[in-house]
Amino acid sequence: MNWLSRARARWLILGALWVILFVLASGGFRQQATAGHTGRSNLDVLYLIFQLITLQYNGADAVLNWRLEIARFLAPAMAFSTVLQSASLVFADEFRRLRLQYVRNHTVVCGLGDVGTRLAQAFAEAGNRVVAIEADPTSSGVASARAAGITVLIGDASDPALLRAARVGQADRVIAVSGNDATNVQIATQSVPIVGDRRGKALRCAVHLDDAEMATLLRAADLDQHGAVRMSFFNTHERAARALLSEHRPFTTNGTGRAAGPNHGVLFGLGELDRSLVVGLAQQWAEIESIDPLRITIVDDAASGRWEALRLEHPALTTGCDPQVLDFDLKAPTVAGVEALRHLFADERPRWVVVAHVDESLSLSTALFVHQTLGVRKLPIIVRTRTEVGLGALLIPGGSRSDAFSTMRAFPFLDRTCTIDAVEAGVREQLASAVHEDYLTRAGSGSGALDRPWNDLDDDDRDLSRRRVDGILGDLASIGCELGPLRHWGAPSTTFTENEIEQLAEREHRRWYDDRVAAGWSWGEQRDDAAKVNPMLVPWSELAADARLLNVVSVRALPMMLARAGFEAVRADTGV
Repeated sequence: MNWLSRARARWLILGALWVILFVLASGGFRQQATAGHTGRSNLDVLYLIFQLITLQYNGADAVLNWRLEIARFLAPAMAFSTVLQSASLVFADEFRRLRLQYVRNHTVVCGLGDVGTRLAQAFAEAGNRVVAIEADPTSSGVASARAAGITVLIGDASDPALLRAARVGQADRVIAVSGNDATNVQIATQSVPIVGDRRGKALRCAVHLDDAEMATLLRAADLDQHGAVRMSFFNTHERAARALLSEHRPFTTNGTGRAAGPNHGVLFGLGELDRSLVVGLAQQWAEIESIDPLRITIVDDAASGRWEALRLEHPALTTGCDPQVLDFDLKAPTVAGVEALRHLFADERPRWVVVAHVDESLSLSTALFVHQTLGVRKLPIIVRTRTEVGLGALLIPGGSRSDAFSTMRAFPFLDRTCTIDAVEAGVREQLASAVHEDYLTRAGSGSGALDRPWNDLDDDDRDLSRRRVDGILGDLASIGCELGPLRHWGAPSTTFTENEIEQLAEREHRRWYDDRVAAGWSWGEQRDDAAKVNPMLVPWSELAADARLLNVVSVRALPMMLARAGFEAVRADTGV
């Protein structure tokens, strides 16, 4: 039973058994004294009970009633169990390390802050064996993880010795979420020599970076990993921004695909989540509206400077947005600032308001300020909270939500970002899924073994698409291109010539040909998946025109596939 694995439950059981033992022994000794007409005081009875527990009771030749018969066998068992339970607490770390000697195919979570604790619990609830590493033994995440049955090692997760103790070399995945970008990258790099050249499934190493722009830039390096360790970089704020915009759509469109109604949004704060929200808003607006810029108001204690920094990092914001920045500190508001906000909501008619401060108390108080002081009663106000419980429960319909929060909507940050999919769906996996989707589009509704949705494929079938992704960098390099972050919204800036398309199509067929031959396939007039024969298993020069066309279509779809993951092909010599 799972509850027996908890220390508190075991102590409660031991305590109850000790009470039963004392009751039995006390009653047994009193009954023995009455039967033998011997007077015994309470202290005499207590002394005999202690003798019974310490195995020094010398009255075994006397007449033992049923209570003493049970107590004399229960006492040594209880004493041994108590000593064992105490030792398990004193030497808990040593016992955990001993149990780890035989752990394989597990998940190692480095860092038990808010994000790490939620991810560790998510993997454990999904049936994965989880080993966590945390530097601070007093962290609340340590107790939460152990309560969930997760083995926790205390120490520096970037220490190779501790990573070996966590058996990183035999793990399925490592998740680095220590709260420090440099430490997370160091954890990933230290894992590489530990894993070595192991064969079979590669170790997936997910590295969290607080800097969303840095995570985007490093994703190009993700795809250049071909060894036993495959790294992916993710940012919870970027993922949260996509989730928020999906749940609370900022724009509506008419029948022609253009925006309907006001396109004005207000953001309180310009932290990491807000920065990703601004970029996401601009990208969505660029897809549905090409004439008017996006109107956005940013309210922050340093709005002007932070907006300029964001605009320099994303030049497309300069032409894609019509910003209004208000340097307003809610903790020290000014009369002029309050009047500017009143004018904003009275005359500018924003579509919705987002309050996304990291401190959920500050987020809620800001939302109440907008709702009550500024008189914003009808606009939806999206409020960032940690989870759906606590303060977040005040904004959940049907819960403890009051009428004062009727227009407010909670966005539980940890609930939306600390999921298995958020970690597993790295750049390589996203691109592999896109490759398979393109294959299904070209293949139609055939009866092939791969003619199934991505989620229905087993790991071996998915590896075909993953290897296709591994070849993307080589394909681009062969035509003088490289993979870079998508900086321009809309169509990618680099287009392939017809000769380049032909060259890439041939490389793709050659890679598919080599994969199939290595898997034991051979040529046959009719396709037979069971017999592993395929009529297209011939060199490119002998391939039929219609079969070549399938590869050409796949190459033409490559730029859009890259764009969906935030990348584009750039000319290596010009950088454009």
